Amino acid sequence: MAKRPTEITYWVDEKPPALALVLLSLQHFALVAIFLVVSVTIARMAQLDTEAGSRLVSLTMIAGGVATILQCLGRGGLGSGFMVPATTTTILLPPAALALAKGGLPLLFGMSLFSGLLVMGLSRVIHRLRPLFPTEIAGFVVFMIGLTVMILAVRQLVGMGQADGEYLRFAAVGLPVLAVIVGFNVWGGKRLRLYCSLIGVVFGYALGMAEGWLAPLDIQHLEEAPLLAMPQPGSFGLAFDVELLLPFIITALAMTLNSVGAVTAAQKANDADWKRPDMGNIGRGILADGVANVFAGLIGGVGQAATSGAVGLSVATGATSRYIGLGVGTLLVGLSFSPKIATALLIMPPPVIGAALMSSGCFLVMNGIQVISSRMLDSRKIFVLGIALAFGLGRLVDPHFFETLPGWLQPWVGSPLTVSVTLVILLNATLRIGTGTRSRVRLDIAHLTPEQLTEVVTEQGQLWAAEPETIHRVRFALQEVFDLLGQNDMVMTEAGGRRPLELQTLFDEFTFSVTVTYSGLPLTMEKSRPTEDEILEDDDGMRRLASYMIGRMANNVHSSVRNGGRCEILLSFNA
Repeated sequence: MAKRPTEITYWVDEKPPALALVLLSLQHFALVAIFLVVSVTIARMAQLDTEAGSRLVSLTMIAGGVATILQCLGRGGLGSGFMVPATTTTILLPPAALALAKGGLPLLFGMSLFSGLLVMGLSRVIHRLRPLFPTEIAGFVVFMIGLTVMILAVRQLVGMGQADGEYLRFAAVGLPVLAVIVGFNVWGGKRLRLYCSLIGVVFGYALGMAEGWLAPLDIQHLEEAPLLAMPQPGSFGLAFDVELLLPFIITALAMTLNSVGAVTAAQKANDADWKRPDMGNIGRGILADGVANVFAGLIGGVGQAATSGAVGLSVATGATSRYIGLGVGTLLVGLSFSPKIATALLIMPPPVIGAALMSSGCFLVMNGIQVISSRMLDSRKIFVLGIALAFGLGRLVDPHFFETLPGWLQPWVGSPLTVSVTLVILLNATLRIGTGTRSRVRLDIAHLTPEQLTEVVTEQGQLWAAEPETIHRVRFALQEVFDLLGQNDMVMTEAGGRRPLELQTLFDEFTFSVTVTYSGLPLTMEKSRPTEDEILEDDDGMRRLASYMIGRMANNVHSSVRNGGRCEILLSFNA
């Protein structure tokens, strides 16, 4: 059962009041609409005229609306049920360029449909890949998604890559907008915090107009765009080319990893006691994305992917209700019938876009760091995360090198996110070789110190990336067990005064189990706490109290005598 985070105003299954729902939906719609620039980019790559380009954007909005509704509704095994809107993604740009060059939009939509089918297939087996996505890897994916969002945000915010002197023009709009968003989030109180990004975007439009960011051509396009127009699904056609299978297979895998990160971030945001990814729920989220991409290909819209930026915004505002996502989906579908609205969104000043993305990216990055730091890491895990991060940053520092790699590799190296996530999964799978889920060690409790026990347990915790809190409980319970056995002479003494026992540990991502085996007297476990009088007056009082405390620290304790007279104590801890 998920525990409600204290900073959340509207939780996942709570429906906000009507006015709040409308405003929050508009706020997220504005963020999602930013990514429609991908469909505009594809329209320009395909050399479409204004009418065809507007039609492509409208059909893409319909696909995004349907994808968002399926994802947030979470019914019939389809969708995660979290507020994870869908939008276009830059993951699609490298293979889209190949498809457009070879067969135009029909080939792009046909191959996108194929990718959607493959994503649907991957959703049915993702739960079997749980060892590839332990908690620290899921946290790394969320961290890199947030970092990617923030990189895009900084570029838009201060005009990185623009002509000399342009950064002042960008910063003159972007920094005040960011200040408004942060100010309302931090000092605006519970209510205004909910709408901090929406307030910032509205302020940004006004400031952008005053600073001359809306060019006469932008205004002309806005005036010429019709208020209402009927989209024409399927008007671009479909085609298929076996030579493009590999790049679109890679695209499907990259989009699947993106969904893993987005849904994981949503799970973490909605549960104060979150421990690890729910792969079943993630699989349902991936399935919704796959269905959405099949639908997008059929109607002639650009493919869709879950957006973690909206998850970050929901955390920043304290509103993670899936009803907001349903509102966003409804707005996307409804406003797709208005080219004028679509045009107004597409002329949003870049510094305003950067400020909105920055605010959501901050929370994603910190969520990812919190998830990673919640686990104990040994040298293997440190190498996995460190090398993947280094190459992801390398893609940022020297993009030209990665652009020179073969075309079929471009979906894997098209962004810092795809580079780092691909590497982290491959390295994790490779360095798992030789890492068992069981360990066995023989100890002599006659000479065992607390420091030695701590070293043994901590080493296993780091090897398996267990939570520090879990390791603390294991260490405390084992110390109590060993004290009981030693002080009450319950372990048979051998030559030289040795009192040996065997400690076996087992880890399966969900449970940390410890089995203590020895020759001697069995340990009797106490189900109820002894009274103060029983503790003070009964000769066995302290032993009974210690036995009771062991049961309190472990989630399950079982003491038995095996065939051959060996005693066994099994302690299980939820990891």
